[in-house]
Amino acid sequence: MSTRSDEAYAILEQIFENFPNVRAADIPGIDLYMDQVTTFLQDSLQSISRDPEGDKFLTKTMINNYVKNKVLPPPVKKKYSRDQMMMLIIIYYMKSFLSINDIRSITSPVIEYCSPGAFADKKREATEKRRENADRKRDAADRKRGQDEQHAAQNTRAAAQDRDGTGPDGMEFSRLYDRIMTDIEEMLPKIHEEIMEQINLAGKEFEEIDREDRVILQHFSLICRLSAEVYVRKLLIEKLLDEYPV
Repeated sequence: MSTRSDEAYAILEQIFENFPNVRAADIPGIDLYMDQVTTFLQDSLQSISRDPEGDKFLTKTMINNYVKNKVLPPPVKKKYSRDQMMMLIIIYYMKSFLSINDIRSITSPVIEYCSPGAFADKKREATEKRRENADRKRDAADRKRGQDEQHAAQNTRAAAQDRDGTGPDGMEFSRLYDRIMTDIEEMLPKIHEEIMEQINLAGKEFEEIDREDRVILQHFSLICRLSAEVYVRKLLIEKLLDEYPV
């Protein structure tokens, strides 16, 4: 195993040990001014930064641009809510590889679904449409299975809604956000394992080359492997946005 591989293992462990898991409860429960927003994001996300002292995670200009382009709902009286803070954290993970238009296409329908205020009309229309669809399904169920079976199905759906916090009027964004963060936390060990395998494979290559040159080639091979994986995942996201616009 090359010295570079050992260094890569150490860096990987550091990344996963410091990966932030900011939950809804960690975010202030009061609305914040812009300077408070940027300070909180800096403190919360700097552990995964390449240059914690020099990086600007989400600047005032960036956030204003997200509002202008309807990626993020506008602040109320120059203050940002907890929901807006959670959305900014999600945007931070996307902004390095997705365009602002792509990010908007992802965030807008979720904002409409979860927000009780700014998008109330659209949310009401969506709720009515869901109810109409549910009525049609119930009628079909009545004809096929009878009234008793329909009631059983309704009870099952209601129990599921109680468990996951959903219902005909949607889901609070904080609940949605925490569920996604839990999913990410559970996904990280698998990602860690996959990257460890790539480091291990790259560290076994070019055994026929002199050690000094071999280390350089192995380092290059690892970066190419990881770059290809990033590219495939990015391409999948872009294709999903193109093929299934929301």
